[in-house]
Amino acid sequence: MILEGKVAIITGASRGIGKATAELFLKEGANLVLSAHQNVKLLNDLAKNKQVLVVKADLRLKEDIKKLVKDAFDKFSKIDILVSNAGTFECVDFEQIEESHFDEVMNLDLKGAFFLAQRVIPYFRKQGHGKIINVSSLSGKIGSSAAPHYAVAKAGIIAMTKSLARIYGKDNINVNAIAPSLINTDMVKKIPEERIARLIEAVPLKRLGSPEEVAKLILFLASNASDYISGQTISIDGGMSMI
Repeated sequence: MILEGKVAIITGASRGIGKATAELFLKEGANLVLSAHQNVKLLNDLAKNKQVLVVKADLRLKEDIKKLVKDAFDKFSKIDILVSNAGTFECVDFEQIEESHFDEVMNLDLKGAFFLAQRVIPYFRKQGHGKIINVSSLSGKIGSSAAPHYAVAKAGIIAMTKSLARIYGKDNINVNAIAPSLINTDMVKKIPEERIARLIEAVPLKRLGSPEEVAKLILFLASNASDYISGQTISIDGGMSMI
């Protein structure tokens, strides 16, 4: 129960990495504030637990961000951990990317995470501690030929992570990111099967990762075991990005 008594906000919690993280955090004793936009019903089973508050929130809207954080504090009287996982992905050739495609990805994947952190950090500063784990992507580190606008947003997450770690380290706030690649989620299922097959060949472990494996990394970064780690982007990609 390494998160016993801790309060964690997890965005994009209705499926994939977010839901796996929520389930693991709950097993480890955390109180949870779980947000989703279009798939809140997928959280009904978790919502039955008294340790869980489910909030419908569109993180593209600052008013929804404000309400999410307020509801979390009103319910549990503190916030210890923020896992910014919510995001969207689509494969679009660079020359076919419309402004609407670009804005959709930027507003959710980057802008939402940015202003959510801005809203949570004052609580962390007041209580003298806090942990933020941002879900970036391998695309944010090496680029993407399939979704360049997504790669740009995820690179922004890495830059934000480093910036906040520099600014708020003095306040005992740890800010880290993870960079998953080829995790068996709905997002990966949007990639054509033949492309996935080629990508798996480039993975030394020769398989997709699971959301549960990613959740374990997030748990480590949320726990006291990572207290001297900050400003890092940790890859979890089966060895795909090794140097």
